[in-house]
Amino acid sequence: MPLDANRLTSLRAQIAALDCVLDGLQRDLRAPERVPQPSPLRQAPGYRLFGQDFPARNGNDTLSSAFRQFAELEPRFPERFAQAVSHLGRARRYVGRSPQAVYPGKPRLWAATVEFAPQWYLGTNENNATKLKLLQAACQVLGLEFGGDFQIRL
Repeated sequence: MPLDANRLTSLRAQIAALDCVLDGLQRDLRAPERVPQPSPLRQAPGYRLFGQDFPARNGNDTLSSAFRQFAELEPRFPERFAQAVSHLGRARRYVGRSPQAVYPGKPRLWAATVEFAPQWYLGTNENNATKLKLLQAACQVLGLEFGGDFQIRL
């Protein structure tokens, strides 16, 4: 089948266009895709436990969610944690068997507790620095490496 000059020119143009597309695709394969990482200051609250991310709405949600996870990992965690942090709170405890035990004599704060394990309550009326100390103590109780096994974003 004889090719005329117009057909041959058209085929050469198509080959050139395909070569350009192929070169672009090969460049994309060679250069790894750069995904922008959000700055640490703008990351959403949450935590990472054993490499799995757990997003949260805010610092209180982060704290209570982490404590629920810890209680699932170690059923005796609530008792062990209560004993370990008994020296931290001057006027009250951070965890207790009831909201009244967490915030004794402060009925307006009883609503600022969450149940993190059956019949165990955690006070959430804390600043982020205190939440961080509580999470560090919790990691110590469980034998987790804070910043390694457990990472936090408040």
